[in-house]
Amino acid sequence: MWNDLIYRKRKMQRIGRTTILLIFCVIFLLSAFPFSGIKADTTDDGWPKGPEIKGDGAIVVDADTGNILFEKNIYDRFYPASTTKILTTLVALENGRLDDVLTVSYAADNYVSKTSSRMGLTEGEQVTVEQALYGIMLESGNEATYAVGEHVGGSIAGFIKLMNRKAKELGCDRSHFANSHGLHDDDHYTCCYDLSLIARAAYQNPEFMKITGTAFYNMPATNKHEAKILTNHHWFLNGTQKYEYATGGKTGATTQAGYALVTYARKDGKNLISVVMHAPTWDDVYADSRKLLDYCFDHFVSYRMDELSESGSTFPSCFENFESFPDQETPLLSISGSGTIIIPDGFDISKAQKTITYDTSIELEHGDNRIGTISYTYGTRTIGSTDVILYNEEEPLTTKVFNERWPSYMIPVDVVFADVDPELLGKPGEKEESRRRTRLMKENAVAIGIGAGVSVFVVGGVIALIMRKFRKRRRR
Repeated sequence: MWNDLIYRKRKMQRIGRTTILLIFCVIFLLSAFPFSGIKADTTDDGWPKGPEIKGDGAIVVDADTGNILFEKNIYDRFYPASTTKILTTLVALENGRLDDVLTVSYAADNYVSKTSSRMGLTEGEQVTVEQALYGIMLESGNEATYAVGEHVGGSIAGFIKLMNRKAKELGCDRSHFANSHGLHDDDHYTCCYDLSLIARAAYQNPEFMKITGTAFYNMPATNKHEAKILTNHHWFLNGTQKYEYATGGKTGATTQAGYALVTYARKDGKNLISVVMHAPTWDDVYADSRKLLDYCFDHFVSYRMDELSESGSTFPSCFENFESFPDQETPLLSISGSGTIIIPDGFDISKAQKTITYDTSIELEHGDNRIGTISYTYGTRTIGSTDVILYNEEEPLTTKVFNERWPSYMIPVDVVFADVDPELLGKPGEKEESRRRTRLMKENAVAIGIGAGVSVFVVGGVIALIMRKFRKRRRR
């Protein structure tokens, strides 16, 4: 029995040593391959996949560039529900007048479900277009969309044509809108990508952003109702859930659409738009939106394109090696100040590819001229693009300046000066004449310096002689 106990003890010791050895082996292997888990979180081109969400479709775009930071089934068809009202409001702003007074028709009051979301308008009530738009974006007023549509479009059918035309202009090739409010219709559909295009177009309208970012609106009394307060249904804006970076958005929900949410948010200079569609519950769609926005804010960095060459970054700069306009005192070429690059933090940005495309058909005018575009790509993704601007300071541009500064592969001289008075072609502009005088001053700087020195010496000598005679007289 004693021998059995010794045997068991030694066996346990061997098992313990083997277990410890296996643990050390696992730790060694993990330390030897520290990036083994990253591939599972990136796409084939190395772009981060982002967090898991419950919504069946989602997209996050940079509002300033349109760059896609996160995507999930972005081209799948979904019903937009009341997120439709972003397009409704944008079309109304672009085609109507805010101070116009509309009268709610029988159709607006009765052809929209009385049990659906409404701002409380009734037949015969008179409100301004602006007040109705606040009711549309904050209270999700379905009857208000009908009333605005009739007023702005001449008829609700005419307004829906305007909506589809606008969507087409924005590149929404996978969308069709059958009404102004978003209540279910099999022929009323969109996708996350198209909805992000609409949301981004609306973002560029200051009046829209003012309306969508309002948490509470004081609705004045009308001919039918007393004054009241309209409350934004978006939880991030009305305080139901705190999200300090939210600047606007729109909710949407029907049985067929599930729960949809568009959110505008700003943090650290970055403006993002998130779209989540067909989520199971309200809690899920808000949790998804928060998760996606936080992830993109924390894991992407942005660069201003016009500052890249000055920042010491290894990013390929725009014109540091540009040879068409050498040694100019005032640079004629620049890029639009709105140009921004946004890319995942930690990416090797030196691998980004730069492409400059010129428009050789442009006719030069005084001031800023858009002569092309510059774009940056990372793999198959466009990560930033903006306009190339040429400033023409001469009016008219002289043949002399043209020949000195204009690239030979651009517009022929006879095209540029086709409609210019021949007597003006050889005359320099004011700035050119000023530069000529400056150049002459520089060329004669030595002579001017010597002349000034001699003048000082002569004047100083005269003064010295006068003072010497003055002192002699005093001694006498």
